[in-house]
Amino acid sequence: AAVLGRHLTMLRDLVDRMLSEVGLAAGKQRRERIAVTTFVDEIAAAGNLYSEQRHIRFTVEPVDSTLTVDADPQLLASAVMNLLQNAFTHTPAYGTVVLRAQARGQRLLVEVEDECGGIPEGTGDLFQPFGERRGTDRSGLGLGLSIARKAVRAHNGDILVRNMPGKGCVFAIDVPLAAAHAPLFA
Repeated sequence: AAVLGRHLTMLRDLVDRMLSEVGLAAGKQRRERIAVTTFVDEIAAAGNLYSEQRHIRFTVEPVDSTLTVDADPQLLASAVMNLLQNAFTHTPAYGTVVLRAQARGQRLLVEVEDECGGIPEGTGDLFQPFGERRGTDRSGLGLGLSIARKAVRAHNGDILVRNMPGKGCVFAIDVPLAAAHAPLFA
């Protein structure tokens, strides 16, 4: 059952990545107003499955219930899930992965913090598809970060990386908050 569960999860991830890539290539986006709390709750439910499979503590920090974004929910969820999958893959068992979403001015930052030990110097462009940066880990196709960045850029945002050598790293998705619901001060 555990093996079947892992394989079904991997298959779902592959299908989600390819649907995102096809949607981006075709310029097909379905924008709608999304409550960030609901969005994070749905991501957290999927993240809990990964954390249990990998024996990793998964923490989701509270989210301001007034925050909203105008986005394609599938594309944005795909980007966040790619970051979480990487965090779960590279964090050792019994380590911790944290998901947080917060406003910074008129922007939403969705951060995934892991305990991967940090990104080694000379790794190169993390967002380059099929790069040798994967080292010995060949569990994925090497497309996740590239697709995630494309999805976030389609939302007028970007993905930022903060390396914490010896500890881990933080990948942050930075997208605009919905104009009518953006806080005046942050």
